[in-house]
Amino acid sequence: MKKYSLNVLACTLLAGIISGLCCGYLFWSGAGPDVANVPSSRGAEITALSGKGVISTGDSANETRKSDQPPATPNRQNLAQRALELMKVGSVEEALKEILNAPGQMERMEALLSLVKGMDDEGVEIALAEVRGMGRGMDQFMSFNLLMARYAEIDPEKALKFASGSSGFERMMGTTSILRSWASKNPMAAGEYLVKTVLDSGVDDWQMRRSAASVASEWVRQDPDGALKWAKALPDEVKGDALNNVVQHFTSENPLKAADIAMSLEGESQERALRSIADQWSRTNPQEALNWAVTLEGETKSEAMEEALENWASQDPDAAVAFMGDLSSSEQERFVPEVAERWARRDADSAQAAAQWVSDFPESEGKVRATGEVVEAWMRSDPTAASTWLGDQPAGESKDRGITALLNDRQLRDDPATAVVWAEQISDEGERSEQIQRSARRWLSSDRGAAVDYIESSQSLNTEQKTELINLTPEQLAPREERRFRGRPF
Repeated sequence: MKKYSLNVLACTLLAGIISGLCCGYLFWSGAGPDVANVPSSRGAEITALSGKGVISTGDSANETRKSDQPPATPNRQNLAQRALELMKVGSVEEALKEILNAPGQMERMEALLSLVKGMDDEGVEIALAEVRGMGRGMDQFMSFNLLMARYAEIDPEKALKFASGSSGFERMMGTTSILRSWASKNPMAAGEYLVKTVLDSGVDDWQMRRSAASVASEWVRQDPDGALKWAKALPDEVKGDALNNVVQHFTSENPLKAADIAMSLEGESQERALRSIADQWSRTNPQEALNWAVTLEGETKSEAMEEALENWASQDPDAAVAFMGDLSSSEQERFVPEVAERWARRDADSAQAAAQWVSDFPESEGKVRATGEVVEAWMRSDPTAASTWLGDQPAGESKDRGITALLNDRQLRDDPATAVVWAEQISDEGERSEQIQRSARRWLSSDRGAAVDYIESSQSLNTEQKTELINLTPEQLAPREERRFRGRPF
């Protein structure tokens, strides 16, 4: 079997493939995270106190779990060598199984890379057939992308023809991996092939955008000006991601030059590039990024300032707030939700400071949104303090939004008796009734007797609403996810 160097492939794996494994796999498998079913790790206990529904956190919230590290074994240590020996005698399938059945994700990744480096085109196709028979998961996704990238190292056009015979997400991901690997060696050839062949094949725009972005990412590392020229010439429906990757590269080297490039673009491409510059630049120098952003005009100016202020608030909220003090009242109203949310995310003390800052603003749509953002973030770090502060706020739209955020928290969803205490404090009649009914439904499922007593005595529900709630069947009260899968085989 022929041997090929795969230095470029290693870079491709680290810079391109592995960075997209999680999001790509979730899209492929259709198994994105189900937030509603993630168990809470905070160990929070919720109790109704002083009629406000103050939330208290148990001691378990401060406990740290220690993960056990599996001991190294001779099998794990010699994994790559055993797989390579199997491949030498023609057992590509067995070599692949040896790796993918071994414990340790990093060990599997390292061994798989060593194995793939020694494959020729025939070996790649044999291995791909084996990978297709695997159950879908991260190992399958990783193996598939590595093999496609290796195929591109050997013969990119043959690899692309092979990928075109696949279907669905396999074809899309295969084409992207191949083009990126090809571009790492010969970006002009990969770019020309994409334009002349792939763009004329009638594949969907999403795949084309992804493929063009991959080529641009590799090209700009070798020839920034050439990559920019190529990306600008792409059709409008696919150029956005490619241009964005090029602009990001220029931003890391020279933000002002990147800004000049962005201003030479038009329409959505320009707007996206300017937002990207503001975001990336402000991560390293928010003051400079904001000084540049304020020189822009219209909505683009506001969006760039928003990106920069968000990042500044994450790094130095006091400085971001001081900058906000020099802005007009309309600008402050626009930016206060994002700044407050990033500030509150830092820790419990920051959340408290952000809440106090927000409370000093006059009632406005910006304050309403900011209150909800702060409460949502604060609930993750200190639910007791968040609920206490919210309970002390004056009635109105801002408090209503904060209560809604609190009611959407996992802790309140799991304690409907406390949830209705909070829902009763909402000043808007329609919103109050809706939130009470939502909590009452959950309460009926967990403690029907207590829930019925509450419903019958409620002053916020009319007779029709009470009757409807009390007459709900267990099937109707079941969580949406449970109703969806009930009766289906697994």
